[in-house]
Amino acid sequence: MQVFKDGVAARLAHDHVVQARAFSGSVAYDPQKPDASSIQVKVEVGSLVADEPATRRKFGLAAGDPSAKDRADIEAAMKSDGQLAAARFPSISFASTTIAKQPDGRFLVTGRLTIRGVTHEVKFPAQIAMDGGLLRGRAQLTFKQSSFGYQPYSAALGAIKNKDEVVLHIDLAAKAP
Repeated sequence: MQVFKDGVAARLAHDHVVQARAFSGSVAYDPQKPDASSIQVKVEVGSLVADEPATRRKFGLAAGDPSAKDRADIEAAMKSDGQLAAARFPSISFASTTIAKQPDGRFLVTGRLTIRGVTHEVKFPAQIAMDGGLLRGRAQLTFKQSSFGYQPYSAALGAIKNKDEVVLHIDLAAKAP
């Protein structure tokens, strides 16, 4: 997930990249009947880590890596009651409702995304392919934090803040049990 800086003092801040370390889910996929497919994923909010140097480089954010203390402060703010409220809402979940193959070979995934106990229907294109016995899915979904009941992080009377819009990058790998 990418969160972008904003505000009049944005040059003093960082764009952020957040990675989930603990998640679970299930995928049902039949290449012969892709419309019968389904995806369910649950991410543990407590497992979210911010701005790991290797992840920042993967997303082209190598310059100005936050210090270990700054990363810890960012993670604490992200999981606080004013943001993701990890103590009250320990997970983020997604459950597909439909998956439809598109003429360009991608799939249109529709489902319910739940953050902080607020659920919204979302739609996004995804690339899905079988690689040996491994199912690979890649997608990108953009959403607004405020639509899930919390305002983007803000400090210094709003001079340093995050944009409301967040980009969620999905890189799914699943194998048969």
